[in-house]
Amino acid sequence: MKHFKHVLATTDLSPESFSAVQYAAHLAEGQAAKLTIIHVVHSISLAYTDFVPPVDMVNIEEAIEDAARDKLDAWVRRHIKRAAKVSIVLRKGVVDEAICDYAKECDASVIVIATHGRKGLGHVVLGSVAERVARNAPCPVLVVKPPKPTVLVKKAGRKAKKAAKPAAKRGRK
Repeated sequence: MKHFKHVLATTDLSPESFSAVQYAAHLAEGQAAKLTIIHVVHSISLAYTDFVPPVDMVNIEEAIEDAARDKLDAWVRRHIKRAAKVSIVLRKGVVDEAICDYAKECDASVIVIATHGRKGLGHVVLGSVAERVARNAPCPVLVVKPPKPTVLVKKAGRKAKKAAKPAAKRGRK
């Protein structure tokens, strides 16, 4: 089996991507590898239409980056055992390109990325970042499927059990 020295986990701050980050953390721990978590913020430097003056988005971008870093830092502290050995990187740009560029820059051994599991029109319209990363990455890519939803079953009380009995049996004592 190949030994990984540097695991690069990607996140869009969704629950699906955080499950992939946990998977990456276990992989890094098992391989005694460095773990880096990357989040890419879409860059919006200027919004402009013909009817309103240009709006400078620099302050908004900084607020988005700060919020993303805070959420990621808090999540790492809560969910990853060896959080002190985890690096967090924020980048701007086109998500798949930024991930592949950083993987090359940091000499990642493997990229761990989640798929949202979209099918049909959702996949066609939104595309697949995981698919583009797998196609263009400078190293192997591990694509993690989203966890299956958990269904909570509540125990039925006496009234619910009684209501479920057939009508014919209700009259008997």
